[in-house]
Amino acid sequence: MPERRKTDPRAIRPEKRERRLGDRRDSHRLPIEVEVAEGNGPFEKHQGDISIGGVFFKKPLSLPIGAQVQLRFTLPGLERTIDVRGEVVEVTNAGGTFTAGTRVRFSDLDVRAELLIARYLDQNRQG
Repeated sequence: MPERRKTDPRAIRPEKRERRLGDRRDSHRLPIEVEVAEGNGPFEKHQGDISIGGVFFKKPLSLPIGAQVQLRFTLPGLERTIDVRGEVVEVTNAGGTFTAGTRVRFSDLDVRAELLIARYLDQNRQG
């Protein structure tokens, strides 16, 4: 079997590197409605899939990679609204082998909110 040549990590575009890292999920995702605001802008509602590390929106949002956003959502069955900052780490358009969408990674999720999300994901695990 021929030896595989390793790719120099510096040669991979940042967005492709993020996609490779992002594909290694350590938790499943569940649908949720999330309000998103960039900077001090207005909040807009979007449908996404939440995981312990962030949210994947099933359509490309008009935000550039690296954009800092404010996310606000309420988990079903809870009264507490979770407010968290996030960073846009991937935006893909339809076509090819990738699903169109926008991936936002939580950047300042507090421990209590993380536990609430983890509990919600565990209680609603399918399969």
